[in-house]
Amino acid sequence: MIDAVRHLPGFDALDAETIEVIVARSTVREFAAGHVVLPAGDVAETLLVRIGGELIGADGDVATPLFDAPGLLFGLAAQQDYRAGPAGFTALIIAKPHVFTIAREFPEFIVSLIDAREAGR
Repeated sequence: MIDAVRHLPGFDALDAETIEVIVARSTVREFAAGHVVLPAGDVAETLLVRIGGELIGADGDVATPLFDAPGLLFGLAAQQDYRAGPAGFTALIIAKPHVFTIAREFPEFIVSLIDAREAGR
């Protein structure tokens, strides 16, 4: 699992031991094709880390590999429905309290997310 996430924004700023701890405190969930993962108007309560498949917005754009960090961190509602793509969507799910702990203990995680967002990754 560590290899699946270590290259992603946020995780690319952490060492393998730290990633291992995060993964151990998270769960993996598979969503069937077309399943609404986050409906428009809802605020994310977890950080979804893409491991497989795609998460697609109602506008047809593929969501970022770590979804929905801005909504989760700042309480912003999703502007559109997000559904599992045609091949489904598999995600490492990190609970909100764990995300805030990561942000507090490893600010480089958040800096990496910001850098990736600004670079369009």
